[in-house]
Amino acid sequence: MNELEYMKIHQDIESKYMNKLQLRAAALDTNILIARVARGTGKSEGILVPRIIKVADSMPGELSFLVHKTYVALMTNIVPNLRSIFAQPTASGKALLEEGVDYVIGTAKLPSHFISPRYPISFPRHSIVFRNGHNIQLVSSDVADSVAGRSATHAFIEEMKHQNGSKLKSRIFPALRGGFNAPRNSPYFGGITGITDAARLDLGEDNWYDEFEANVDKDLLDDIVTIALHVDGAKQELIVLDNLIRGTRNPLELDKYMDKRAKALHIIAMWQPNLNEMRSNATAFLTASTFVNKDVLGFKYFQNQFKALSQDEFLSSICNIVQPKVTNAFFVNFNKSKHCYSDSYKYAGIMNFNLNDDFKLTADYLKYYSSRKSLLLGFDPGNFASLVVGQENTKAREMRIIKNFTIYTPATHAVLAKDFNDFFGSSYNKELPIILYCDRAGNKKKREADQITTDAISLKKELEYYGYNVQLMTEKQRTIFYFEHYRLLLFLLGEEYLSMYKIRIDDNECADLVSSIQLSPITKTDNKIELDKTSERKVPLHRQAALTTQLSSALMYLLFGRYHEQLPDEYKRGVTLISYQ
Repeated sequence: MNELEYMKIHQDIESKYMNKLQLRAAALDTNILIARVARGTGKSEGILVPRIIKVADSMPGELSFLVHKTYVALMTNIVPNLRSIFAQPTASGKALLEEGVDYVIGTAKLPSHFISPRYPISFPRHSIVFRNGHNIQLVSSDVADSVAGRSATHAFIEEMKHQNGSKLKSRIFPALRGGFNAPRNSPYFGGITGITDAARLDLGEDNWYDEFEANVDKDLLDDIVTIALHVDGAKQELIVLDNLIRGTRNPLELDKYMDKRAKALHIIAMWQPNLNEMRSNATAFLTASTFVNKDVLGFKYFQNQFKALSQDEFLSSICNIVQPKVTNAFFVNFNKSKHCYSDSYKYAGIMNFNLNDDFKLTADYLKYYSSRKSLLLGFDPGNFASLVVGQENTKAREMRIIKNFTIYTPATHAVLAKDFNDFFGSSYNKELPIILYCDRAGNKKKREADQITTDAISLKKELEYYGYNVQLMTEKQRTIFYFEHYRLLLFLLGEEYLSMYKIRIDDNECADLVSSIQLSPITKTDNKIELDKTSERKVPLHRQAALTTQLSSALMYLLFGRYHEQLPDEYKRGVTLISYQ
């Protein structure tokens, strides 16, 4: 071929870099495709989005599900990310998919050149519709009605490690049955595309999706790749030949090109049905570390990550190695399934928002928040500052931890107060007091203790700037030792005494706190129980929220300040808390 011929060919074929993981996913393209891969591997733009496009193209007019743990995450994170990827320019300078031309989001009024979906769209405001009528409906585990008896042809599952596997199996998977006249000849019909990082068992994340690995037939996958490359080669050759045919006037060359074209069509006609059948009955389970993308990321990226991350985080996030659970936990009786809740939101109001609206989550949409009850705060100050927010239900004798906040240097207490006000300020009755508990650990030097007091007073003043009535409960409070925190947590989380309050933590809005609790180990110094806080020295500030003991410490201060009096008499040490007004 001469240079002109190549130029013509590349008008229709664009070069695109894909790492080995993305290439294997594209070649396999099986009915069930699960990718458990590390960060920085391009799983969203290189695996999920290409699958969305291929599934939509294969089944015009049909319905698919886009699944996440919460509907809020779908609206505020997942869909905006997809929209961003669709808008990325290709080599030609055009967007991968152009909104309004190739797809629309959040509207019941489709452009005139769109084909109507085969069935009416149940939630137009929360749907993605492609020009061939294929539509994607948002579905989450925490909104049972989001599936609402619908029959879908495929499910795209984001962040599988955060999903409740049993709920998906009982609610979502049975709905992947299509409907009458559904395109059962499509290799994607009834299938699943799932992407996730490796689950950190030490954080209570669920690796339920690993069970798909048992369904992998390696010999079948090898055959699929062989045939797929053969068929794809023929399709590429068709593009080349069609360009050459359009550009030639030589009868001899035209005959040669037409003969090659017929052979390519024969290969496709002969092998494509077999390939579709093989893919329809296959499961692929892909695993890869970040090193699969080393050519793009470069050596310095890994060098920086190694310096910035703890060993456990590097092994999990970069090397894709599953970490075991912490066995020597300070919160020894903590049980995520018991002490956490995931029905976080009041969806009656949230569902009224369109995907095109600027939706901002505030406390008003939290199911267990009341603007008519005092907010109770636990505060751990320092270069990395942590704040947890709870409310009590005296009738049920429950403390609900409904939100956590963090800042780190150079951010100031003014930033923390603003974040707090942005979330709670729209409806909270500011005549009610906010009760603020702070650190009085026994291992603090006087200089450190004075700084803690200064920080707490500073936060109090910043909150009062927004009109809150803040009561600081730690001034003149005696030293509290770690063994006392440990003992109280033992009783509170054990829930053996009916008189003690039960602790319930929002698993969605306090995910960092839940992580911190599960990564808080116990240590003993001179046979004394202490909280092992070495993570606070090893983990860089910007990653400390979920990976250190900072947030769990803030919770400890709140719980001890509030509930130490509930300890059985024989375990009390005459503790007296004095309110600072």
